[in-house]
Formats: sequence, C-alpha cells, structure tokens
Amino acid sequence: MMHETDVLIVGAGPVGMLTALTLAQGGASVRVLEKEPHIINSPRAAVYFPSTLIILQELGILDELLEIGFTNRTFGTHIPEFDYHSVVETEPVEGIPYDYQLHAGQHDVARVAMEHARKLGVEVLFGHEVTGFAEDEGGITVSASGQDFRAKWLIGADGARSTVRKLAGIEFEGHTWPERFVATNVKFPFQELGYQQANFVCDPVNMAVIAQLDREGVWRCTYMEDSALPVEGCEERIHQRYEWFMQGREDYEIVSFSPYMLHQRAGETLRKGRVLLAGDAAHATNPCGGLGLTSGVWTGVVLADVLGAVLRGEESEEILDRFSDERRRVFWDVVSPAATENKRMLQESDPEQRRQDMQHLRALNDNPESGALLMLFAYKVIGDVLRPDSRWADADPSAHVAIDIGNRQGQIY
Repeated sequence: MMHETDVLIVGAGPVGMLTALTLAQGGASVRVLEKEPHIINSPRAAVYFPSTLIILQELGILDELLEIGFTNRTFGTHIPEFDYHSVVETEPVEGIPYDYQLHAGQHDVARVAMEHARKLGVEVLFGHEVTGFAEDEGGITVSASGQDFRAKWLIGADGARSTVRKLAGIEFEGHTWPERFVATNVKFPFQELGYQQANFVCDPVNMAVIAQLDREGVWRCTYMEDSALPVEGCEERIHQRYEWFMQGREDYEIVSFSPYMLHQRAGETLRKGRVLLAGDAAHATNPCGGLGLTSGVWTGVVLADVLGAVLRGEESEEILDRFSDERRRVFWDVVSPAATENKRMLQESDPEQRRQDMQHLRALNDNPESGALLMLFAYKVIGDVLRPDSRWADADPSAHVAIDIGNRQGQIY
C-alpha cells in the first residue's frame, strides 16, 4: 500500500519536528519517519538562544517549554590556570523580545512540537528506518521498514550521519576534528563550585562546556578527548575527568553519556531534485557555543516556509536552490568560524595566547554591552529568509538596535 503526503521528513528530533510543525501550520500534509522506537533523550545541545525563542513563540509552543525548562541570563568563563572566572549577564535591549535563553532537553522540544503537529494531522511513525528512495517527475517514493511512502518532497533531518544525504549522493564537505567529544548528563550541584548555569572552561587538557539542563539538578558536562582512545573505556575516563571538574568531589550521579566525533561540514548542496536537507544532515559544527542547534533549527523553519510557498503555488522551485545557497553561506560565513574560534579558545595550548584570551575576557567583562553582544550574535544565523511574505520576514530585530555587532567573528571574540 502506498502512503501519500506532500512532505516526508526523516528524523523526529527537534529540527525534524519543528520543521514538520511549521509546514503543517502552513497547510502542508506531512509524515515523519524515525528509525528509533521513540524520541531519544540524548545528551546533546540543550540551550535555545533568544533568536530561537522567536521560532518557538511563533509556533505556539514557547510557553509550554518555559514550564518544562528554565530561563538563564548568565554565562561564565573559567580559566583555572589563572584562577580567572568571569560572568556575563544578559540585559534587556530595546527592540529585542527576549533577554534570556531557554534550557530544555532536545527530547522535550521534539515531544512538544510533535504533540502540536499531530493535532494538525502530522503522522509520526517510529521504528521506520529508511533504506532507499526513487524519484520521478511527480514525486518521490521512499522505502522504510518494508513499506513504501509517496511524497512530493523528502526532507532529511536525520543527523550528521544522514541516511537521506548519503542515499542522495550529496557530499558532506569540510573536515572532521581529530578530537572526540564526550557529552555527559550528570546530577551534581555545580553552582556550589562557582559555576553559572552556562559555562566555558578553558584549559588545553580539561576544556569543557558545562550547563544546567533542568530544574531537577541535571547538568550537561561536555569535554574533549583524544579520538585514538578506545570508546569502550569512555565511562571509566569520565570519572577521571569529573575529579578535575568537580574538584575531587564524588557526590555525583551519571545519568547518561554519549561520545561522538566533531565536524565542520556542510552538504555540497541542501537541495538535490526533490530531496532537501535540514539540521545536522545539512550542516554540522562542533558544539562550542551552541550554534549548531540554533542554525539547524533555523535552516529547518526557513526551509518549511519556502517549501510551503512552493506547495501553495506562491513560489517556483528555484527558491529551493536559493535556500540551499543561503543556508550554506550562513554556515560557512557565520556558524563555522564562530564555533571554530570558540573551540580554539577553549583548548588553547599556547601560554601567551591564553594570557591574551584572559585579557580579552577581562575587557569583555568590563564592557556594559557585553551581555547584549553575546545575545545578539546568534541572530546572525537567521540570514536571508528569501521571501518578503515569509513568516520569518520580521524575525531578526538585531539590525534595528543601537548596539552594532559589526563583523564579530564569534560570540566571545
């Protein structure tokens, strides 16, 4: 039996579900296929910047997520070698709707978006792994777990190792870092050791990104290790790292952990025929600074807007090629340089450069606009939304504020 729909999305993570919800609200019929048996609670990115809160508000799910997660206005940077600790606090900026970031698990965002999407007729099928597809003039037929699904368009939102991207023969251009990241979720009162609710720890050996995840005291502690080390010994090495981050305390409980490789890559195109890419399937960055999730979500909802316009006959398919060009530009010109600079600062090994970094952080800490600069940078990932009638046409307020982020390469620098 052939199952027909306007759009088939592969991947039920936050990008896939937010893209599905945006499409459904625009009148498209949508089906989502997910190979896992349920939404996965993986220890990955969990901080949503003000630029992403605009999306959640527009889609009608922000209030619900605020009840699940919590808001944060502080960011700490720590250089243990110099016993240096700085705190930048975001403050209200005229013309900017939010002066905080939301901390919420990816699984919570995906679940809430799924619940709202289902009310609009979106079908989400778990345990369906895509094995192939065939495209013709009228649409695309996707095979998954012994069934065939027919759609006009296929969106791959199935992560950095995207099956859809590989089946489409789209090269994933860029490079993979030699280090491995280990993302851990742990119950521990980091605030008792002077950590803020979001933190960079700058150290050539023990760099880390540490952030509180929920109201119950679960934190994300993500660090790097040599990828030559066997994955099998990862859990044992976590305890060794925790001894350093937690200053010898042992009153912690590991909830979950996930080792993974780091990439700076983007698809050579995000559109090939009737196949489109979003999220990490489209572009993947190291997670230092949280721009991977931010840019991935924006790629998804901009795609949903332009594809919805194509389905309604308001735009030609040519806009999908412009979407591909623009989202690749945002990644290579904004996201990748910023994340790369953040990673450099976190693991810098040159003593003189580390001193310069500390001096810069001192100056940033003394700048009354530092919180605004940190907050406003993430608006750069919105880019050109391509249509004057786009749902997201007025989403970026940063161009109209008095503070100029100029040509800043990164969130800190």
